[in-house]
Amino acid sequence: MAISNKTTGIRQQREQLPIAQGKDAIVREISTNDVTIVLGETGSGKTTQIPQYLIESNVINGRIAVTQPRRVAATSLAARVSQEQGKPLGSLVGYSVRFDEKSSHATRIKYLTDGMLLREMMSDPLLERYSAVIVDEAHERTLRTDLVLASLKTILKTRNGDIAKKAGKQVGENPLKVVVMSATLDAEKFSLFFDNAKTLYVKGRQHPVTIYYTTTGQTDYLDAALRTFFQIHLDQPPGDVLIFLPGQEDIENLNSSIRTHAARLPIGSPDIVVRTLYASLPNEYQSKVFTPAPQGVRKCILATNIAETSITIPGVKYVIDTGKHKEKRHISAAKGRGADALLTVDITKSSAVQRAGRAGREGRGFCYRLYTEESFNKMPLSSEPEILRTDLTTALLQLKCVGQDMEDIDFMDRPDDVAFHSSLQTLLFLGALDRHRGLTELGRQMAAFPLDSEYSAIMLASISFRCTSEILAILSLMSASSPLFPDSSTEREAASEVRAKFGHASGDHITWLNVMRAYDEYGTHSADRRAWCRANFVSERALRDASDIRRQLQDMCEKVGIDWQVSAGQDVAPILQSLAKGLLLRSALLRPDGTYKQSFGSLEIRIHPGSALADRRSPAIVYNELVTTTRTYARGVSAIPKAYIASLSIPIDAPQTT
Repeated sequence: MAISNKTTGIRQQREQLPIAQGKDAIVREISTNDVTIVLGETGSGKTTQIPQYLIESNVINGRIAVTQPRRVAATSLAARVSQEQGKPLGSLVGYSVRFDEKSSHATRIKYLTDGMLLREMMSDPLLERYSAVIVDEAHERTLRTDLVLASLKTILKTRNGDIAKKAGKQVGENPLKVVVMSATLDAEKFSLFFDNAKTLYVKGRQHPVTIYYTTTGQTDYLDAALRTFFQIHLDQPPGDVLIFLPGQEDIENLNSSIRTHAARLPIGSPDIVVRTLYASLPNEYQSKVFTPAPQGVRKCILATNIAETSITIPGVKYVIDTGKHKEKRHISAAKGRGADALLTVDITKSSAVQRAGRAGREGRGFCYRLYTEESFNKMPLSSEPEILRTDLTTALLQLKCVGQDMEDIDFMDRPDDVAFHSSLQTLLFLGALDRHRGLTELGRQMAAFPLDSEYSAIMLASISFRCTSEILAILSLMSASSPLFPDSSTEREAASEVRAKFGHASGDHITWLNVMRAYDEYGTHSADRRAWCRANFVSERALRDASDIRRQLQDMCEKVGIDWQVSAGQDVAPILQSLAKGLLLRSALLRPDGTYKQSFGSLEIRIHPGSALADRRSPAIVYNELVTTTRTYARGVSAIPKAYIASLSIPIDAPQTT
């Protein structure tokens, strides 16, 4: 009876969603048109319901892919839809995100990140395993979303149009349906891109939201958010509070401040439970934001902009919007690797509207904007597409693997020539492309792994240098969602002393490897490992994440015949040679003034203060990344002999342009 009641309740919830009123019309239009643009307000139910409608109406007989820009959305949406279908997650409904997948041959609806769909195209260039692809949150215009949209336009011509006829196939033999969805979207631009595609509008369920602005600009948004939260907590009726913050560091700082101030509240004050939500947070921690707070306790959710769309957090009545988010910009270089600048910048109007809407999902809500109304009016309508401000190297390699050249693709917004040719040169240096821009066998092998191009090159180099076991551990830590050594201003000196035993003269990479080895040797009991991590001031989250990634990489190695157990033992030279092979363009030489200059570029570099090499000088270094603040810093640094750079360098000419 309980199961029956639960099923009835879910069915009633689905029927009460605003989108249910237009179910037949939506199904009809999608079945009639190759491409359909769906504008659905927040709360309409479009992301969960449209895939189910297409399956239940038998309009789509094959599989449906539903892309999301973020893994937390893909996993949580899949869990919700599988519950609505009354099937175990991974059967009828599944998901696929980087280093994690739950799907099977029986899966009909698959939620996946747009990056994973691009990876699937490497083995299935025309996506013939899918009958429909739904691109959700298209307004965010991430790099991979734009690549997916451009690729789908090409695929449609092959599967649905004249190219299908030339290939001897009947048009309609294996057609593809494409649905582009968002809550806020430049519908005309997307419609024109897909040759005047039909646009549908789905009204959402949005309760009134009262907006409050500050009278003056706030120089310290964390302090303003803290004060606003406690004003709500002490003066306003029950209801959870969602605070939008730029990044993980801000979230952790405000979390600490809220807990400190909550402990000082008068006896009898309502209790507070704080939950956090950001992209690098492991799934088990992310899921806690959806758990209702106990009776009489106010839940405070600290989140980045991943809480703006797709994810519905029940119980939220109040939203505090700092008006800020993190934006990554890649500064391309004509030669060598450019630098990434992770900047805290103002959000756009569409983001502000989305954030306010989170307060009105279940009833009347309130949004406290920590900026003036004048500032809101001056905000741009939408953000600049990521394809215009990010590194293109890995994306270019993936496109090469599916037989496409970036310069020939019809993009909604085309990246500039400097970014394009910088990425081409990187792939040429790595050996992924030949002098004629053709894909090499090495390049194809690099693209087979879900790693950045340089990281894949490191892994493949480790085969020759016979240190694959160590390199997999290092790459796993480099790919983990959290830093291995969390920064704590209150315990910095104590942490430095304890961590010193892991240190290695060559720098960060072997230091990280030493931590991973110690963690592996400590045992398997989670409580013991957690205590060990606390005692050694290292991130248990990073190590657990890295362990999972390493297992995935080991499985992939076995599938392609790579012996991942080959070890260099205590000899670090092969490890550094492998790192240098992949990070050749991320190398720099020491200058007399103690700074470094790129080996293949002109940037002046300093070693990040958090590096094991921060207080040392080495003739040559390789690094994971450059970050730009007031200066350009190298992070993830190892010292290498200068001879490595000379031995690995190849005389090349810049790729010829047309």
